[in-house]
Amino acid sequence: MIAAVVVVAAGLPGAGGPAEAKPILIGGSLGLTGPFSGPSAVYKAIYEYWPDRVNREGGLLGRPVRLLIYDDEGKPAVAQALYQRLLKEDNVDLILAPYTTLVGGAVIPIVESAQKVLWNCGFVGIELFKKSRWIVGAYTYQEPDYPRGVFELVDSLPPDQRPRRIGVVTEQNPFTLVVKNGYQGYGGVLNFARQRGIPVVLNEEYAPTVSDVSGLIQRAKAAGVDLFFALSLPNPAALLARTAREQGFKPAIYCACGSQVTTLPYWRDLGPAGEGIIGTTMATQADKFKEIEVLHTFLQTRLGYREIPAYATVALTILQVLEQAVKGAGTLDQARLRAYVVGGRKFATAHGLIAYDKDGIPSYNQVLVQFLGGRNQVIWPTARATAKPVIPMP
Repeated sequence: MIAAVVVVAAGLPGAGGPAEAKPILIGGSLGLTGPFSGPSAVYKAIYEYWPDRVNREGGLLGRPVRLLIYDDEGKPAVAQALYQRLLKEDNVDLILAPYTTLVGGAVIPIVESAQKVLWNCGFVGIELFKKSRWIVGAYTYQEPDYPRGVFELVDSLPPDQRPRRIGVVTEQNPFTLVVKNGYQGYGGVLNFARQRGIPVVLNEEYAPTVSDVSGLIQRAKAAGVDLFFALSLPNPAALLARTAREQGFKPAIYCACGSQVTTLPYWRDLGPAGEGIIGTTMATQADKFKEIEVLHTFLQTRLGYREIPAYATVALTILQVLEQAVKGAGTLDQARLRAYVVGGRKFATAHGLIAYDKDGIPSYNQVLVQFLGGRNQVIWPTARATAKPVIPMP
């Protein structure tokens, strides 16, 4: 049974404007119910914000835009059925990727068979990008580079302050496994650690449905881990943080280096358990990138968010790139749009000025944030820092 449709559409321009033209229909899905409902709610908010702004400014190609978003429940099989519907029944003009690598990977063949560009703000997947010629991404680092900033921060520390024993616990998910192992010998926690001669004394995996991680934390504590990587999606990431607090596990550096969980509103609800934990993101409200200030105000007013979640900037970034590509190429022709994006041009986005390689992956851009005093502070790179890193963690 196909999940109920959610139509996200802005008010269209007044009479005499683009409202008289046939709308440009942009379709996709999100896990609005199920295990990914938290991040999906952030995406949905941006999918409501952006068409409002675009339609107020006259639409695209003289036509209003309308977003049609289904609930895939976080299930790959449901998403596959929905993307078939979007392409064959709804006849969307442009298509957005769903959230998570697991769900997104399942719909790539369907979108490719229709020879449509997959405007992807929902997942990373370096191997998926390299095998496709139809994806355009918004994440400015793929799985192998998720832990890169932490190791760059470690390199900057005086030798006597650098961690000496690494522990990594990894959710059994295609995305997080590459964050740990790297891709074709590059990146990932294990390769970055090996290059620096730092031993990995704990390397364990756990199921996405895990409900008790006390054994993992106990083993990390017993092994004397002082650089801890929790490679998780949102729910297990919170469970690991709470359990670490309960068991008194306080490594010098603790990175929730799976999905960008520390920027989600729920992280603040962890209280002391979330304090001092490092995460990664691409932009914060401290940046002066395109639409960041307006986006922050919207999220504060609409959802009461004190900070900008990573999922908000990544969603806005792909829509900004889509918008600039359609206007710049002057067409909805799919091949011409992708060629325009990967043709060496730069795009002004919520992630800064970005360019694309031939695989549709944007240029690298990452910041480390540390949750201090109930909020995220940028601690790396120093040029964008709003605070100094607290090491060992408080």
